[in-house]
Formats: sequence, structure tokens, C-alpha cells
Amino acid sequence: MQRPLPIWSLPFILALASIAALVGNLAFEALVVIGIETLGVCAYLVVRGRGKPAAADRRPASNLVSLFPGHLLLLLILALLEDPGSLAWLWMLIPLATVAYDATARSARLSTRRRMSISMILYVILWADLFYLLERAIVLHRQLSGGREIMIAAAFGLAGVLFLSLGVYRHWIAAKE
Repeated sequence: MQRPLPIWSLPFILALASIAALVGNLAFEALVVIGIETLGVCAYLVVRGRGKPAAADRRPASNLVSLFPGHLLLLLILALLEDPGSLAWLWMLIPLATVAYDATARSARLSTRRRMSISMILYVILWADLFYLLERAIVLHRQLSGGREIMIAAAFGLAGVLFLSLGVYRHWIAAKE
């Protein structure tokens, strides 16, 4: 059984987002959107925690909501770059995809096949975004170029493809059960 993110973690989530905002180099517009999204994730967790648990066949194949504090750590890494630029905007897909993934998997209005198809697509979007952002953060922080940058990209690409393939397989198996 998947455990929800405990209620005591909400101040931790808000603190991580605040630290990224205070010490980072994020644009004001990005900070506003990130703040709204973080509050939205917290509100979703509160509402979901007050409702009755989802039936066993309507639980997500992966508990991505519980990984949100880690995703905020990636935001902090990106915020500490000299010029996070568009990477911060790409990070903003993560809270949306996380909540959409969880809500879709728990939806009683969608058929099992449709729930799992949408969940699988959101899973791939979320993790591909995370792999790309982490790879870019490493390359930009280390100021790698040329062959080293290509090697890092290839390593992350291979690891990402293997990870995503396993995730798609897990979702496909979950849809058959």
C-alpha cells in the first residue's frame, strides 16, 4: 500500500520552496508561478488526505507525490545556477504533472485503460523532464563542453531511457491487473 505524504511534511515543502526563492537566481515571474504551484500541491495533499482512500484498482502505479520534496531540491540546484533561465520554467512542469498523475490514477470517472494510459504519459513527461533538468544542471554547474558534455548527455540519456522503459512496463503490467 502506498503511503501518502504525511501532513507534517507540508511545512518542509514550503520551507524548501522558500529557500530556493530566497537564495536562488530565479526571475520574479518564475517565483510567483513556483509559489502558486507549490501551494497548489500542498492544497491537493490536504484535500486528498481528508477524502477516503482510493480503491486498490485506482491507485497510481508510482507514488510520485511523495517525491515532491526531492523535486524541490532539484529546483534549489537549478536556482543556484548563475542563470537558470528556461530551466526554471521547465521545472514548473513537475508539480503540474505530479498532481495530474496522482489525480488521474485515482479518478473514478475514467476507465482503467484510459487512467493508465494518461498516467503512463504523465509519468514519462515528468521523469524525462527530471532527467533533462538534472543533466543540464550538472553540465552548466561544471561548465562542461565538447566531449564531456556529450558523454554526460549520453549517460543521462541511456539511464533515462532504461528508467522510463521500466516505468512504462510497470504501468502496462498494472493496467492488465
